[in-house]
Amino acid sequence: MAIGATIYKANLNLSNLNSHHYADYSLTIAKHPSENETRLMCRLIAFLHAAHEDLELTKGISSVEEPDLWQRDLTGNIVHWIELGMPDEKRIRQASGRAQQVTIYTYHDNKADIWLEKNRASLSTNKKVKVFHIDVEAASSLENMLVKTMNLSCIIEEDQVHLSTDDLHVTVQITQSL
Repeated sequence: MAIGATIYKANLNLSNLNSHHYADYSLTIAKHPSENETRLMCRLIAFLHAAHEDLELTKGISSVEEPDLWQRDLTGNIVHWIELGMPDEKRIRQASGRAQQVTIYTYHDNKADIWLEKNRASLSTNKKVKVFHIDVEAASSLENMLVKTMNLSCIIEEDQVHLSTDDLHVTVQITQSL
């Protein structure tokens, strides 16, 4: 018998001081059995960092046809394709062909540096692609915030994401790599 996804609810209050985007979101997040808690929280950070009223969580890790997050227009065309991790060059080309904008969020410190250097030439010529790195040490401390129903407040200022609950506060550094 297959293990099912674990479902989390997240009520988010976002204040992005960089883009002047202020909104409340109520998300249902499915954690795939092969996904660890750090990756799930990095998906949540990516959602907050790229937040838009039309941004959606997708099937993510359980589907090769969809990214972790995407923003689609009213006709279903993909406006923004968001990957988490270190996708291969073929997947990045596929995303670039299907979306107006592609953003990749890495979170494995040493592995991400190696991946970026290996792919820098092809990534830098693709004007649709941006790469950000989520500080994994801070991201792993976000696991303490992970409960079945989360009420989170988020303030984004410059390259810092400040995430708070009633009891905890974590600052995550997000740097643009490309």
